[in-house]
Amino acid sequence: MKIKNNSKQLKFKNDYSINYSLSDFLSLEMFNPINQKNYFSQYNLNFFKNKKYRTHVFGMGGSSLSSKLLAQFIDPKLMNKDLFIYENLVPTYIKFNLDKLNIGSQDIFIFISKSGNTIETKYFLHFIIKILKQKKIKKIFDKFIFITENNENFMKKFAIKNKILCFDHDPSIGGRFSIFSITGLLPLISVGFSLKKLLNSFITAKEQFIKKHLTFSKNIFTTIRYQNLKKLNNLVGFTYHERINVINEWYRQIFAESLGKNLKAKNYISSYGPIDQHSQFQLFIDGPNDKNFIFFRIYNNISSIKNNKELIQDYNLCSILEKGAIKTLEQKKFYVNQIIINESFEDYSLLLYYLIFDIYLRSKDANINFLDQPAVEILKKNTGI
Repeated sequence: MKIKNNSKQLKFKNDYSINYSLSDFLSLEMFNPINQKNYFSQYNLNFFKNKKYRTHVFGMGGSSLSSKLLAQFIDPKLMNKDLFIYENLVPTYIKFNLDKLNIGSQDIFIFISKSGNTIETKYFLHFIIKILKQKKIKKIFDKFIFITENNENFMKKFAIKNKILCFDHDPSIGGRFSIFSITGLLPLISVGFSLKKLLNSFITAKEQFIKKHLTFSKNIFTTIRYQNLKKLNNLVGFTYHERINVINEWYRQIFAESLGKNLKAKNYISSYGPIDQHSQFQLFIDGPNDKNFIFFRIYNNISSIKNNKELIQDYNLCSILEKGAIKTLEQKKFYVNQIIINESFEDYSLLLYYLIFDIYLRSKDANINFLDQPAVEILKKNTGI
């Protein structure tokens, strides 16, 4: 993974830093599944031994985004073929997708809610039961799997009553940071991925992070300092390749829920380049000068397109559009960060470490707790949950 910014072009020198402890960061509870050798021994995964399922995942926020974040990069062809992740509450959308499939023994339905009381997940549950009954599916609950905390919540009680396989959501790990836990990994295991190989990739990423954290922190310090001095309240994140597009969704969530507190937050705007170059880019360039930019990129050494055959190969067109956008922003003297990864899952995992580290350092700069979400809890209460 490579990181670069245009601070030299902008003649910006940074001497700002934040005191942090690498060991404190790496010992955050969200990393327990990686740090603790036998962490996953608490789960009986025999249901998935030597089997591959067509898996339907229902959850909101980090409950569904975690597995989507990993699966979209590992194998985009999985999505909406072997792995279906439902975040859309519109009944016709869900029914339309399920009606296209011949639901059979290969299908399982995973419902995820940390609290066990998420109103949207309860809605998904009852709606899916209704659809499967209409399809005259037998032994419906044998197809269900729950992930929720082990306490007296709705989903846990429902699982016990109906003898549904239930995995404990680690209470110490928040939903948006659950990518390394059973929440993020169980959907991948269910479609045939090796838990051991996934964990080995995370461990390799951790080792690389330890080697590179000083370089990473220097870049983050420079970005924070530049934003604060120039009073830039908007960070715009760009992706141009579908394979890493979900990273923008996830970073938007952890940025907003972790840092959006105490009236100190910046705004994060996620942008998908191939579409937004033809809509929002005009505003980004000639609108208020209150933005800096970050590009999530997959390494590509294409410099120009020589013929139509090259145009339709691999990432060529998207890479050309991406480089043009970066060049334009730098010409206009915007601060631009680039994070460039190769196509290995280890490098992608290192990017996940980097972005959590980014949030960690930003929270130290703002002197806030990045692990809680008080406004969300108020919203849940007012929704009657």
